Amino acid sequence: MNILIESGATKSTCIGYNATCTFFSYKTAGINATYATKEEINAIFEEIIVKNNIIVAEIEKIRYYGAGCFNVAPAQKVKDVLSALFPNADIAVFSDLYAACHALCDNRAGFIGILGTGSASCFYDGVQIVDKAPSLGYMLGDEGSGAYVGKQFIKEYLKNRIAPEIAQDFEQTFSVSKTIVLEKIYREPKPQAFFAAIPVFLQKHVENEQIKAIIAISFQDFFDQQLGYYGKCTSPWFFCGSVAYYFQDILIEVADKNNLKIEEVIQECATQLLYRKPC
Repeated sequence: MNILIESGATKSTCIGYNATCTFFSYKTAGINATYATKEEINAIFEEIIVKNNIIVAEIEKIRYYGAGCFNVAPAQKVKDVLSALFPNADIAVFSDLYAACHALCDNRAGFIGILGTGSASCFYDGVQIVDKAPSLGYMLGDEGSGAYVGKQFIKEYLKNRIAPEIAQDFEQTFSVSKTIVLEKIYREPKPQAFFAAIPVFLQKHVENEQIKAIIAISFQDFFDQQLGYYGKCTSPWFFCGSVAYYFQDILIEVADKNNLKIEEVIQECATQLLYRKPC
């Protein structure tokens, strides 16, 4: 049996498969290899083993696509943990950008955008990533991501600029007040997770012009960064990630205003990766 793992910062999808069938599909906590410790990564993989009754000696190949794995050190951290748990497996670790490239483009060239908890982009020539815009994380970058959209909403909320009925619904949904929100941002760990949870709430208010504007401006900020880095983008764009998927109408509208073509938008890559690009 082989295992495919696609891991974003919020959610991991793990699929056990061979050439003819899928044995299991399991979702658990996400991993950003840049920030997660080996112990945290190990705990998630052990959960996957136990919950799916995996016999580790029978695993022949593992393909892991994950957030934070574009750089060598975080990717090696993940590989070290997997190698210790699955000593007989052929293990390959890739960036989540390659997950999007392999799932969306196959052998076509194009720009790849990931808009999930965080954001990232690259240019893929149909074989490999040949250019990648700098990704500065939720504090300095991640334009267009869930954390970024959430942060923009919170700014307006704390300045009393959100419509009262939406602000009240937000407080009831998250069991917060302005004081608690400030504590979550400045005192509690991983405030990006709090920010990134907000777009799920915004989905039910997306017809409100103010909410739509917050999302549209966040996407415009994303495209401003891409155009500033890549210059004129003549190849099409391909997107994956929950924020891109659930707000794709707004994303496409903003892209059109920038004379950019979006070819395809998907929520996640795992299923489409199964029988593509053998590694």
